[in-house]
Amino acid sequence: MKKLLLILILAITTASCNIINDCDIWGAKPQLNDTKLSTGIVDSYYEDSLNAEIDNNPNDNGYYYYFTVHHLPAGMDYEVYGRELVLFGTPSQPGRYSIEVELYVEPEFWDESYEGDGLCTDTTSKYYSLEIKS
Repeated sequence: MKKLLLILILAITTASCNIINDCDIWGAKPQLNDTKLSTGIVDSYYEDSLNAEIDNNPNDNGYYYYFTVHHLPAGMDYEVYGRELVLFGTPSQPGRYSIEVELYVEPEFWDESYEGDGLCTDTTSKYYSLEIKS
């Protein structure tokens, strides 16, 4: 009986770990690309972009993408076009800026009665380095 109980506990523990690991490794989750932002020049128009996707999900366009950007240089702003985030403007101060981009995704066809959207998580964030030269 003790042997059977030990086997059952090990099986449940292994199954739980596999669920967690599968979500970490194979699960669908939002992802920001590893773009290296181009260098800008003070008082000159700047524009660059980065993209997002749903990792391990071929239906990337079946989601709404909500971006929030923090720590942009003075004179700059951003706009969102689907999965693309465009940084633009005329920076007024030189420096190296650590820009934080936060992303929240939501399925296009979702309602409160639907439990689960196939995602392990619906948020992510990443820091990007932006250099503005004088």
